[in-house]
Amino acid sequence: MTSGSPTWPAGIPTPTDPRLSPTVARLVDAFGEDLAAALAGVVSAVGRARGIEVEFRVEDRVVEPDPAVAAVSVDRDLAREQGHFLPGAVREVLTGPSVRRSSGVHHTPIELASTVVAMALGDRTAGVVGDPSVGGGVFLLAAAEQLAGEPRDVLGRLIGCDIDPLAVATTEAALTLWSGGIEPPAGAIRVADFMAGDPFGGVRPDVVVGNPPFLSQLRGSTVRGRARRSDLRSRWPQLGGYVDESVAFLLAAVDESADEGTVALIQPTSFLSARDAQSVRQHLEAVAPPTAFWWSRRPVFEADVDVCAIVCRSGSTETSVRRFEGLPAAEAGSCIRPSPESWSTLLSGMSGVPEVAVVGEPLSSIANVTAGFRDQYYGLRGAVVEDPGGDHPLVTSGLIDPLRFRRGTTTCRFDRRTWLSPAVVIDRVDPAIRGWVNDRLRPKVMVATQTRVVEVMVDDLGQAVPCTPVVVVEPHDPAMVWHVAAALTSPVVSAMLVGSAAGSGLSADAIRVSASMLARTALPPEGPRWDEAALAARAAQQSADSGEPADLTAVARLCDAAYGVHDEELLSWWGARLPRRGETNRQR
Repeated sequence: MTSGSPTWPAGIPTPTDPRLSPTVARLVDAFGEDLAAALAGVVSAVGRARGIEVEFRVEDRVVEPDPAVAAVSVDRDLAREQGHFLPGAVREVLTGPSVRRSSGVHHTPIELASTVVAMALGDRTAGVVGDPSVGGGVFLLAAAEQLAGEPRDVLGRLIGCDIDPLAVATTEAALTLWSGGIEPPAGAIRVADFMAGDPFGGVRPDVVVGNPPFLSQLRGSTVRGRARRSDLRSRWPQLGGYVDESVAFLLAAVDESADEGTVALIQPTSFLSARDAQSVRQHLEAVAPPTAFWWSRRPVFEADVDVCAIVCRSGSTETSVRRFEGLPAAEAGSCIRPSPESWSTLLSGMSGVPEVAVVGEPLSSIANVTAGFRDQYYGLRGAVVEDPGGDHPLVTSGLIDPLRFRRGTTTCRFDRRTWLSPAVVIDRVDPAIRGWVNDRLRPKVMVATQTRVVEVMVDDLGQAVPCTPVVVVEPHDPAMVWHVAAALTSPVVSAMLVGSAAGSGLSADAIRVSASMLARTALPPEGPRWDEAALAARAAQQSADSGEPADLTAVARLCDAAYGVHDEELLSWWGARLPRRGETNRQR
C-alpha cells in the first residue's frame, strides 16, 4: 500500500446514513411474504428512479416484483448515488437476526467494506477482485467504486460466489444498478460453496475480499459435520477442530488467489491468539504473511463478537504491518510482523496497551504452572459446603482480586449455587481427583482468568483448593511464593500478557489467562529489588486480609522496578484497569 491513510470514494454511506435509512425503512414496511419478490420490488423501485429496467433473476428464473415494494418512491439522486446498496440493505433486515446467527452471516456495513477493499487494493487500480461469500454484494460494490475503468470493464473484473441463490441474485442486481443497466458477465457471480474447490470456475482473482460466515465450532448448530471436518482437514491439516469457519475461508482464499495475490477478510479477533489457530498462523506466515490490519474499538456488527480485518499477501517479504483503526479508518502506525505464536501485537498497540518487552528466565524455570479441567470441577461437586471457618477454602476466579482473597465479602457461583464462604471437605471429593486436590495443598499463587490485568492471590499455608479455571503457580521453593506474586502483579507482566493474548478473552480487552501463557512469562532478575517487591506484595495481601486498605499502586511501582522498568504511563494504564469494587485499595 502507498503511504498515508486509505482513501474512500466520496458518497459511500454508513449503515446509519440519514439519506439511506428512511428509504430502507419504507421498503421494509411494504414487505409482504415473499422475500425474493420483495427484493425484486426494491430493484424495480430503484431502477424506476434511475430510468432503467433491471430484472431480478434467481437461478435463471425472473422473479416478479412485489407490487407494494416496487411502488415505494425512491429519490432520484439517492437512487443514482447510493441506490445500488438498497437491495442488500433490505435483504439484511428481512433475513432476520435468528437466521443470520444460525447461518453465521452478518452483513457488513458499507463503510467497513470500503475500508477493507481499499486496504486490499492499495495503489492497485486494476486486476480481478473476488468475494467468497457475496451476501448482498457490498464488497463487490465497494470494489466497483474503487477500480478504474468504464462500468463494463470494471464488471468484467468482479467475481464472486455464495451458497445462497438469493444472495447471488441480489449481488447481480445491485451491480447492474450500479453500472446503470449493464449486467455482470454470465457466471461471474455464481451459486457455489467457496470451500468446495474451484469456486470461481478456474479464475484466480488478484484480490479476495469479504466477510465469510462466522460459525463457532464450540457448540450448537454451527458446528461442522463429520464429513465437512474430514474434508477440510484433508485439505488443510493445520485446521484445528475448534477453529471458526471464517478461518477456514482465510486458508481457502489464499489458495484460490493468484500468485502474489492479496487476501483481505473479516475475522474474529480470537483468531489472533487462539491456540487452535496457531498452526493456521504458521501456514500463513510461510505463504501469505499479514501486511495490513484493521480494528475498531466500537462494535460494527449486531453479533456479540469482536472482529478485525486481516490483509495477507502471498510471498510478501515486508517486515512490518500497517494498522488502521475505526470508521472512517485512520492509520494507527505500524508494528513489526508478529510471530505465528500470537498475532495479538497487531491489536494490542491500537487498543492502548503499552508496548513492553523484557527478557528473563521463564516462570516455568522456578515453578510448576497448572490448571484444572472439567474433571477437576465436577469432582468437587458434592464436596463444597458453606463454612467460613473451613480448613480448605474453595477459590474461584471471582473471589480473586489483586493480592486479595474476597471470600466472605462477596458471593461467587459454583455448581449452579451462590456461595459466600465456600469450603471443600476433602473426604467428600471424588476419589478420581482426590490426588490432584491433595497435590494442590501446598504454598501457591492462584491466578484469575478473564481479567483486564493479571490478578493473583497467595495461599502461603497451602490450604486452599483452586476451582477450574483458576491457574495455579507452585514454586519449587515455597519461600519464593511472594516473589512470584510480585512478578505477576507487575504492570509489566499485565501489559505483556494483554499484548500477547489480545482478543483471546470475552472481549478484545480481556486476558484469558492460561497455564501455558503464564509458564512462558519472563521473571525479573534476582536481587534486592525483587526481594523488596515480594515484601510489599505480602504486606498488601496481609492488609487486605485484615480489612485494611492497601496502596496497590505503590506495590506495582516496586514490582515494575524489579524488572528495571520505571514508567508512570504504564503504571497509570494498569491502575485504570484494576477492578473497581469501592471497598478497599486507595487508588481504586
